[in-house]
Amino acid sequence: MKKINFCLNDCKNVQLEGVAHVSVDKLVMFCPDNPVPGVVSPFVSNGKGQLLRDGTFDFSPLPPQKRRRGTLLKKVAHGRLSATKDGAYLLTLKVFKHEALDAAKVMAKEAMEAIEEGFRIVNN
Repeated sequence: MKKINFCLNDCKNVQLEGVAHVSVDKLVMFCPDNPVPGVVSPFVSNGKGQLLRDGTFDFSPLPPQKRRRGTLLKKVAHGRLSATKDGAYLLTLKVFKHEALDAAKVMAKEAMEAIEEGFRIVNN
C-alpha cells in the first residue's frame, strides 16, 4: 500500500492494493492486502459505480443536494403555499385517489384558500 500526493491544492489520494469481491447481486466489497486503520476516512455516499468487463471499477459520488428551505405561508389539508428562497411562490397540492374525494373540487377549494390566506400574510 502506498500513499500518492499529486493534487495541486494539497489533496491526498491513496492507492490501496487488494482484492475486490463482486457478487451476482452487483454488490462490491474491497479487501485491502494490508489493512491499516486510519489510512482513509470512512464515508457513505450516493453515486455512480461502474464495473467494466475487464474488472476496472470506478465510483463517482454525486454532489450533495441542496435543500430548498422555503417559508411556509399557508398550510391546507392537502398541500401548502410557500415562498421559496429564489424569490418565487410555490403551491403544492396532493389528493390521493383512495380518499374517494372529488379531487378537482378539493384542489380548487384548497388552492383558493391557500392563495387568499397566504397572500394576505404577504401583503400585511
